[in-house]
Amino acid sequence: MTEHKLFKHPNGMWKCAVCDWQWSSKPRTECPGVTRYDWGCHPGNLKDLVNLHKQNLKPKKDASPSGGIYSMKRSYWTWLYDVKDCELHNPKLPPIVQWDNLGELKTVGQLKKINLVPSEETKPRAVAWVWDKDEEWGVWIPLYHEDDCKWEARDNWITKTQLKEKYLLSDGWIKKIGEPDKLLDNPHYRNASRIKLYSRKRIEKFLADNAEQYAKWLDERDKYIAIFEANKDKIFAKRNLVKEQTKMCLKCASGCSLGKGFFCVIHPMGLLDMPCHDYQEKID
Repeated sequence: MTEHKLFKHPNGMWKCAVCDWQWSSKPRTECPGVTRYDWGCHPGNLKDLVNLHKQNLKPKKDASPSGGIYSMKRSYWTWLYDVKDCELHNPKLPPIVQWDNLGELKTVGQLKKINLVPSEETKPRAVAWVWDKDEEWGVWIPLYHEDDCKWEARDNWITKTQLKEKYLLSDGWIKKIGEPDKLLDNPHYRNASRIKLYSRKRIEKFLADNAEQYAKWLDERDKYIAIFEANKDKIFAKRNLVKEQTKMCLKCASGCSLGKGFFCVIHPMGLLDMPCHDYQEKID
């Protein structure tokens, strides 16, 4: 900053020969040392740092501003540089295109909608600039062509119940998978637990990484199922017998409920054979 080189214009305004700004009375501010412009009124070859970044340019090491714009609201100078005093910021950056001229190029998000993803070795054919409040200079969005991408099925979400039904996973296996990827409020019951959703891709990758253990688990599960199927009549008969005996004990005159559970006077150590032959119904 320096002092203004003021002279009085024939129209009665005070004007600086350096910054080319004018006032109705002598200014108390300092001169920026370069031509001062209003927003949108500067020559096309002068650009601020953000607009230089949009063209992958940066001022050369010894470059000085060729103009400036002062913000009264923020009390802040935005310096303008001549593009001829600039150099490439990132030589490896792909060609820059504008959003209204993408042609057949697509963003990663647009490709996902048609089940396409760029492979790891695929380089973008171009980039487009977009503003980002968390990045001072904005960010570059990579753009790809469909021909450079591979097909990939869209991910979807699986509930815990579906994990058990579709992938035959037990609670132990689901615990190994870890926390769910999403939690949703139960649409049917307001006070019910939240619905746990797992990424299908994540589940299938986990099973692929643990394929040997998973195959072993399925074999063991099949054995248990085979044993159960072969003995299910006996198992259900036993369960039904236990249910019936429980009803009898509750109605039996020899039994009573204590603080630590049900107690039978005749069989204090528990019943060995069912049904009980000592059953006597209570008389009110």
